[in-house]
Formats: sequence, C-alpha cells, structure tokens
Amino acid sequence: MNNNNRVQSTVPASGFPTPVVNRFRTGDIDEHSRNMGGWQLCYDQLTPGRFEGDLVEFRADWMQLVRDRSNQAMTKQGAAWEGAITFSLPLNADGPAFCSGHPIAEPSLLVARGQNLPELCTPAHLDLFAFALDEQTLEHMLERQGSRFQITDLPKCYRLGDSMLPAEVAMVFNELEGCAQGRDSMLGYESIRRGLRDTVMVQVLELVAPDEAPPLNPTARKRMVDRAREYAMAHVDEPLSILDLCNHIGASRRKLQYCFQETLGINPVAYLRALRLNAVRRELRNDDQVQSVQEVAARWGFWHLSRFSSDYRVLFGETPSQTLRRTHLC
Repeated sequence: MNNNNRVQSTVPASGFPTPVVNRFRTGDIDEHSRNMGGWQLCYDQLTPGRFEGDLVEFRADWMQLVRDRSNQAMTKQGAAWEGAITFSLPLNADGPAFCSGHPIAEPSLLVARGQNLPELCTPAHLDLFAFALDEQTLEHMLERQGSRFQITDLPKCYRLGDSMLPAEVAMVFNELEGCAQGRDSMLGYESIRRGLRDTVMVQVLELVAPDEAPPLNPTARKRMVDRAREYAMAHVDEPLSILDLCNHIGASRRKLQYCFQETLGINPVAYLRALRLNAVRRELRNDDQVQSVQEVAARWGFWHLSRFSSDYRVLFGETPSQTLRRTHLC
C-alpha cells in the first residue's frame, strides 16, 4: 500500500502552486525509489521484513536537497537528472555503507556525476542526506569566487573530519520537515528558500574548493572589506546572503571572513546578520500595519526563528515581539 504525502508549500506570483518541499512515506521499496524527483533509480531489498521509507525533498532553483530514510538494507543504482553533480552523506545506520565495493565507515561525502552514479549497498536504518547541484552553476560560482578548482578535480569521496556540513544540513532539514508537516508557510518567501540553499552551498564550497591563496596585506584586506560593505549597503533593502557577497567580491567565505576579522573584528556572516536584524527592527518600529514578527523575519531571510529571536534580543535588548508591541502602543 502506498502512503505518499506530498506537501505543496508555496504559490509564486504566477498563481500556480509550485512544490518546494515534498514529503513521501511509503511501504513499497519500488515506490520509494520513484519518489526521488528527476532520478531514475532501482532499489533491491536485502534484509527480511516489511519495508518502510521516508523521503523529504526540497528544491530551490539549481539545487535539490533530499533526506532519505529507510529501515531495510538495500542496493541502490541508477542516475540523477542530466547535468547534476550529486553529493551523498550517509548518517546514522546499523553498519557501514559500501560504495562500489568500498566500505564507508567514517563520516564521508560521496561525490558523483548524476549520469554515472556508483552502486551503493546501504545498511538497515539508514539516514542519508543527498543533494544535487547543476554542474554549470557550480562551475560558474567557482569561477566568480576566483577559485582555481576545476570540476574534473572532484574526487569520489571526501573525509569530513571537523566539517560543519553534517550539522548545517541536519539543521536545514529540521526546518524543512517542519514546513512539510504544515506548521510553517515561510517557504513562500524567496529569501528563505535562497537562504536554506546557500547555507548548504557555502559548506560544500569550503569542502570541495578550500582557499589556498596566500594571505592579503592590510591594504588589500581593507579594500576587499570596503567593497563588500559598499555592496551590502547598496542592497540594504535586500536579504543578502554570504554567498551573494562572496560571488560579488570574487572571494571564498574563508578569505572574506579572514579579511573582515582582521579589519573590523567581526565576521561577514555576523555583519550581514546585523544589517538584516536592523532592517527587521526598523520595519517593526515604523510600520504600524505589521501584525506578525514571523512574517517580517521571513521577508528578511531569517528561517531559523528561535535563533533569530535570540540574536535580536542580544543585539537590541528586547524581543522582536516587545518591539512590535511598543509600536502598536504609540
């Protein structure tokens, strides 16, 4: 029996609903393989018992994010959509996964072109994060950031070590699953969708294309920071992400962070967050028609609401709801 649930979360300006977050639950392994949107996959069950699969899918322009959970060991083979570079991050399983016959015992990121996926042999109770990026977009982004890295340099496997990628992806999916369960309508905001996508993308770029350029001298550091701040201030009415800034300046996040820290004593992520928090406060203070803090926060790209509220309180000494109440009392 198929127990699929599809949740459509946004309605764009055209008026036609576009599925942004889909959640599928099924007791059929073949149905589970077909739920991976745009992929052609074949799964074979290896351990006895009733199959249970759960899949959450998020799409934002040139990125597809998937969380794939299943209770039985299986083999997986097939292909992703044309032009995709795929990344798979196996987590929380009853044993190691095997990629083309090689055991993957420690936290690792598996990389493959979409049309040439290796065979995976997965253990029972696997929790797998997977994401697919458009190859041309990735190449263009590396070029804009001045990276010497080439797509052809991608290995088949990255050892994650102390990478923040697993934690960041897990946090993104915690938010997405809340949206898929209908608790939230934030994904109607393009700034939220882009912010979720860029959170993952920044971590991927740091892993696959680490900045190995020599440090800049103080004058060059200040010049880069000035350019970044000028761009941010010229777009103060937009919820810029750190990836927007890196692409415009032509630098990796690591280099931009180093320059900001050495020049201003603050990292660029915190700087952009402060600009957006100030924008939220101005809107809460100056628009007496505002009824919802969450709506304003989402418009400015804050998708992790508890973190937003905490950062706001630390910066301004009051909660956003207190700011809004004072506005309505005036």
